[in-house]
Amino acid sequence: MLATKSARLLIATSLSFAALSGARAQAFTFTEIANTKTSDFTGFQATAINDLGEVAFTAEAAGQLGIFQGDGGAIAPVVPFGAGLVDIEGIDFNSDGTVAFSDNSTPGLFTSDGNIITPIVTPATALGQLGFLPDAFSAPDINEAGSVAFQASDFGTGDLSLHLFEGNAITTIAKSPGFDIFRFSLNNNNDVAFFAIAAVADDGDAIFLRESAGAPVPLPDPLGFGTIEGPTLNDGKAVAFDTLFLNDEAESLQGIFIQDDADISLIVDTSGDFSTFTRPAINNAGALVFGAGLDNGDIGLFAGADPVSDRVIAIGDDFFGSTVTALSFTQQTGLNNLGQFTFNANFADGSAGVYRADFEQDDAQAVPEPTSVLTLLAVGLMGLTSQQRRRREYS
Repeated sequence: MLATKSARLLIATSLSFAALSGARAQAFTFTEIANTKTSDFTGFQATAINDLGEVAFTAEAAGQLGIFQGDGGAIAPVVPFGAGLVDIEGIDFNSDGTVAFSDNSTPGLFTSDGNIITPIVTPATALGQLGFLPDAFSAPDINEAGSVAFQASDFGTGDLSLHLFEGNAITTIAKSPGFDIFRFSLNNNNDVAFFAIAAVADDGDAIFLRESAGAPVPLPDPLGFGTIEGPTLNDGKAVAFDTLFLNDEAESLQGIFIQDDADISLIVDTSGDFSTFTRPAINNAGALVFGAGLDNGDIGLFAGADPVSDRVIAIGDDFFGSTVTALSFTQQTGLNNLGQFTFNANFADGSAGVYRADFEQDDAQAVPEPTSVLTLLAVGLMGLTSQQRRRREYS
């Protein structure tokens, strides 16, 4: 294993404040994991957090990529500079300290525990494992048992397929042409949820749940949703997603929902101060984190339905000595079961950093009761054909 260029010891830096003023502002503590001003790093890409509050991130320095981990103290290499990484699609990180990642320059899918890089799929093994030669892999999802869900693109046909690596064997969950697959999520029970267009669904579009070793089954869809962004899945099999829909007054809205079997809860929509949402993350307690824009032009991260009290951080905020100019949060890997989440920030002074946010447990938002299906008329408002939408939507 190659050593890093230098020992990067970043002393834990924390910042606490209430998320805007308000009657019930949530208090957040922010920990700086890494920053370009206090290290040799020149930039950051993907991030992931495990259930110990440790953060893994992809970093760049001197034109090289590596994967590192930290919790606000010392930074340790998981895949050091010089290991030959060129095109990392994404990473995930479990509590054993194992990082799953793909490098699409190979292309290959790997895990690393900080000492040994273990291949899951390489060009030499792919034909026997998958039945085709891939030209790209999605950002993988690893659980506490070390199982890895991933999506692959067939070099010959461009078809997408979804797979689960479990116990040193790879199972194909779904593939084209039967499924046109988009986002997916793996929980600790080896259940996989994904959104797809498929002939087996009544309207073609559905969230599918593949439980353990079973076949994918479309979730009940009493509201007739069309195109769905997400989903993310917790261990209780609750699925969080965002979608466009019509309410009972025929208003076109975007909303964030949680679905637990046939029960659907509308968490927040664009009928108020929110103007748009990105895919939400959900943990085992039902807590949510998502990106959103407001009618006043603000863009930020939120941990609930109130645009004031649940605001975490937004572009334009003063943060760790500079002004935030960009934020990045990965819903598939960014939230843990302690209610902590990680994000990247770019600043007006040209620096960039990786951060962890902790919100006080007493302030964690409760999931609203399900909105009556009688008050919603959901329809597919994104008039996109399967061919228009099938190109990679990896996260």
